[in-house]
Amino acid sequence: MPYWSEYENAQFFKLLNAYGKDFQQIAECMNKSYTQVRSHFYNIQVKQSKTLKEEPQEYRSLQKNQHLKFHFIVFDYVK
Repeated sequence: MPYWSEYENAQFFKLLNAYGKDFQQIAECMNKSYTQVRSHFYNIQVKQSKTLKEEPQEYRSLQKNQHLKFHFIVFDYVK
C-alpha cells in the first residue's frame, strides 16, 4: 500500500466531505487511482471501527446514498 502524506490525508478528507464516497471523483482530484482512494477509505474505516466500541447512532442510521461528514483534529508533532 502506498504511503499517504499528511497533506494527502487532509486533502482526502476534504474531498470526502465534498463528494462522499464518489471515489472516482476524489481520485481525479488527487491524481491517484480509484483503487488507491477506495482502499485508503476502507483501511481508515477498519482502523476506526477497531477503536470504537460502538458507532454513534448517526452513522448506523445513514442510508446507502447519504454522504458522511468526517471531522478530524490535525496535530503537529515536534520532533
